[in-house]
Amino acid sequence: MLNQEQSLSEFLVGKDELGVYARVCVDPNLYSLTAILKTAYWFTDRCYLYLANRQPLIEVEFRFKQEGSTDALHGLCGQFLNNLLDQAVRQKVLEETSSVRDTLIKKAFFDAKASLTQGVISDESYLPKGNQTAKEDPLNIAGR
Repeated sequence: MLNQEQSLSEFLVGKDELGVYARVCVDPNLYSLTAILKTAYWFTDRCYLYLANRQPLIEVEFRFKQEGSTDALHGLCGQFLNNLLDQAVRQKVLEETSSVRDTLIKKAFFDAKASLTQGVISDESYLPKGNQTAKEDPLNIAGR
């Protein structure tokens, strides 16, 4: 049983010669590597990220591209964890509904292909004849 001072998550904020950083450790048994990578990607516009496999956890280190406070970095890590949960749920829904989605896509393409091939007769009456040029404009396109 956990006492009040123990936590299942690991989080660290600090400062070194490169600046302010934060580290979040993620359990790959709860979140897939795909979910972790997709979530990390969406933070690359604001931060430099470094991911490391520190068995049994995946460590994600954040460093601001521009100056920022440890409080701001702490908030960013909170956003990352919430987005990670969101991405994990999206991955789960994708897995659970992939067969339905694939069936719908196949049907849509099959129906579209069938409608394109039924009753299509080529109308070549508008093709240039003999020595006709675009200047002759038999369809009066220039006058429209």
